[in-house]
Amino acid sequence: MNDGAYGELIRLDRAGKGLEETLHRIPLGTSASDGGMDESTLQDLLFRHPQALPIASIDASYDDVVPVCKELHTPAGYVDAIYVNALGRLTLAEFKLWRNPQARREVIGQILDYAKELASWSYEDLQREVSKSLKRKGNVLHELVSAAYPEVDEAAFVDNVSRHLKRGEFLLLIIGDGIREDAKNIVDFVQEHGGLHFNLALIEAALYRDKHDQVIVQPRIVTRTELVPRYILNAGEVGGTAKKVDGDGAELTDLEQENRRFWAPVLEGLTLSDVSVDMPNVSNHSVISFKGGTPEFGNWVLRFNGFLQRRSPPCMGCYLTCDRNNSPAMRVFESIKSDMDALRAEMGEDLEFWHNKDGLPRLGFFRPEQLPFGKHEESGEFRDSVQWMQEKLDLLVSAIHPRLQRLLGGKD
Repeated sequence: MNDGAYGELIRLDRAGKGLEETLHRIPLGTSASDGGMDESTLQDLLFRHPQALPIASIDASYDDVVPVCKELHTPAGYVDAIYVNALGRLTLAEFKLWRNPQARREVIGQILDYAKELASWSYEDLQREVSKSLKRKGNVLHELVSAAYPEVDEAAFVDNVSRHLKRGEFLLLIIGDGIREDAKNIVDFVQEHGGLHFNLALIEAALYRDKHDQVIVQPRIVTRTELVPRYILNAGEVGGTAKKVDGDGAELTDLEQENRRFWAPVLEGLTLSDVSVDMPNVSNHSVISFKGGTPEFGNWVLRFNGFLQRRSPPCMGCYLTCDRNNSPAMRVFESIKSDMDALRAEMGEDLEFWHNKDGLPRLGFFRPEQLPFGKHEESGEFRDSVQWMQEKLDLLVSAIHPRLQRLLGGKD
């Protein structure tokens, strides 16, 4: 079976003996005697090996999950599988065969009902049902996470899980075979379920028959939607305390706290070689900005940004950008870009030029698949991410800012 969206897999013989073989797609639900796999077997496989799920490409703040239990009881029914990560973020998964559009809608409605039930639970409610499912006593949820991540503080973990439950913040995965659904129709459908702040993704578990009676499982995202609050980044950055957002009195979301937890040590330990550049405030957002222009020209039409991107592909980095609606700014940017050879000689061969999904130009550095989310501040991974960002920001700003000033006719 090949639905046309992807070609078949090919096994290559690297020894050059001409033993290449095409691996053919088999439907989920095909009997084991025919080399297939049923829903329960797939559920068990992806429960034991959650790293195969493309969670980081959906939302990296849910990544690095730990399997909790299967068949979690709720008043709305039994959740096929539930996972949690060190941030206390919960992932719910349903494993289903996909037969027709109506069946797909029913499964989506089902997992949304589970999410609505969990949003009414306390941590104690969740812990009780997990303990009953696993037939274990104690704070089992934290024990499972701490076994994988010993640095996770129990009190902080309990608080995080409680906050996500209260806000209805979940990642919802529907995993099946042959999934085809229009993303807009899914958005229209899930918009009927207000009050929750979840991400929902449809994942197709493509199965391929391998030799020696083996099956290759390839989970891949078909579509996803998001019902989380979005925040607009203005020219300046949000300062203030860790308890407020934009002056509206609301507590920070978990993602905003994670952003702030990263930007605080970055900025506290950052000393720019070009001391004429003003340091920004610690940001609750995924982006921080340094002024790149002059007051006469417009401080923000050219600016340096540091960024964290949880979406596919997860990455972090920093870059020079400009307002493409400002012709003088675009000319200055193009002049900087035209000197790439000299810039790379000064700043390193990893200096890149690219456009974002909206077509805005970027000149700078990025680092894929290495995000600080969920890492303890004292861990080597977190410190390495902070140090990388500090070094690249200093290199970018201190090398390019003097060039901008000369091109703009300003003064250092």
